[in-house]
Amino acid sequence: MRYFNQKQLAITLLGVIASPFVIFFFLLLGSRYSSLLPVPPAIAMHSYGVLCASFFAGIQWGIHFCKRTDDSVYLLSFFTLLLAWLSLLGPGTVTGLSVLLVAFVLSWLEECRLSNQRVTTSWFWKIRCWSTILIILSLLLSIAKLAS
Repeated sequence: MRYFNQKQLAITLLGVIASPFVIFFFLLLGSRYSSLLPVPPAIAMHSYGVLCASFFAGIQWGIHFCKRTDDSVYLLSFFTLLLAWLSLLGPGTVTGLSVLLVAFVLSWLEECRLSNQRVTTSWFWKIRCWSTILIILSLLLSIAKLAS
């Protein structure tokens, strides 16, 4: 028995995952930090980004083990996770967010590869692209703001 439309649920969840990146960017643009955040927006974005990159890497591991792909998809996901962790050595800095950005690009490239192999569905690839574009754009704009 299905309780949820899987496609609609995935679209909703990926939208919810990407939204805080946009919110943290706009908070970073403001001259005052929100009293709702116990840390500056760049650090909040960074820690949340590491969590999301790890989640995406976990999805790719699950795809490998459930779909039985012919290659080592989990190896690239491991490097994504490693980069995300290494980015925490510079929390909320241009360097740290730049390393996290590379981790998201690497994860996106792996997702593209899985889609091209038809291991994942085309609709998942499309929504993953849009959510990743929002995340990458938010990170890029945040890096530019911090660098200025």
